[in-house]
Amino acid sequence: WVTTVQYTHQRQQQQQHSYHIMSFFRKDGTAQGVAKVRHYESLLPTEQQLYHDPYAYGMFPGSYIQYLMGPKCIQWMYRVFGLGGLIEMISVRTRWLDDQVIKARREQLHLQKEYKNGQLIILGAGYDTRGFRLLDLWNENNENIITSDNGTTASSSAFHVIEVDQPEVQEKKEQNMQWLMTKETNDSNNSNHTIAHLMESKQVSFLPVNFVTDNLQEKLTSHEQFSSSSDNKQHTTLSIITMEGVTQYIPKEATADTLKKMHNIVSVGSTLLITYVDQDCFGVTTSTPPSSLSVKTQNMMQLVSKVGEPWITGFTPTDFASFLQECGYQVQSDTTLSDYNEEYLGVVGRKLSEEEMICAERFVVAKVI
Repeated sequence: WVTTVQYTHQRQQQQQHSYHIMSFFRKDGTAQGVAKVRHYESLLPTEQQLYHDPYAYGMFPGSYIQYLMGPKCIQWMYRVFGLGGLIEMISVRTRWLDDQVIKARREQLHLQKEYKNGQLIILGAGYDTRGFRLLDLWNENNENIITSDNGTTASSSAFHVIEVDQPEVQEKKEQNMQWLMTKETNDSNNSNHTIAHLMESKQVSFLPVNFVTDNLQEKLTSHEQFSSSSDNKQHTTLSIITMEGVTQYIPKEATADTLKKMHNIVSVGSTLLITYVDQDCFGVTTSTPPSSLSVKTQNMMQLVSKVGEPWITGFTPTDFASFLQECGYQVQSDTTLSDYNEEYLGVVGRKLSEEEMICAERFVVAKVI
């Protein structure tokens, strides 16, 4: 995953026009920022990593510069700007989603017995690489085989990943993956051509949706890899839906519309993995007293506003549970960074102090009812 200076120069020229491309769910600049954190995480020594993303460096220009800076310098820069703990917040969110996607897939296999079909629908996918890098979804032989708790396995065509985002963002993502695929194919030391297999077999596919003119429900149901709740009366295809780092950027009405449309076309028992920002970050409630934590949160909110991507929507945990209930989902768990400080960060020697934690975002598992 170490890039070259020549690659960086070429990619900066190729991607320069994409800086201001807007994604309805997650603008391109924010998506690049998340990819930078995943790249940072992958630069850490293996024993300190929460996860490894071998493709993140291809998702944004300047990755070679970040590689040269190294993790310590990058962390120092975040602290200088009053954003210490932001990397950990995003990395914990990524690890949490990785774990929950795998857990939900294993639940699919357990519940569906002999019928092993399933799908992961990534809403506002941006530069997510989850479909390509989760080894528990795609085994070392590039076949879609997962061993469930009862020892059964799924066939290579049983599971599909559908990434949904604006056409311009999808175009850039496909270009990035094509470049990585060529690099992977030309690597004489790498006989495991994961990207080529998953893209050519359409086990990972990209669905461009213009959220101004297109109907998400119609676009998904007409997509060749999508399995609707009405497609098979004999068997149920359970879905995993993710909305990562999305809800804070769009009005509540837009989130509700999206979730209701998804509810119309996926099976009961499907899993929703969604994040939201705590209303306390907006200063509407007073349950969080002024502290260094709130200062860091304010710094983060100021930063996203300056880059033209302000947070505009927050919820309290109680309100979000009611909101999801109205959209047809039942909350199973609602957690935040502090709940995983020991479980994720502590075990790799990166546990944060209370002052270092930014618990602005909350992570929710919900089921379609």
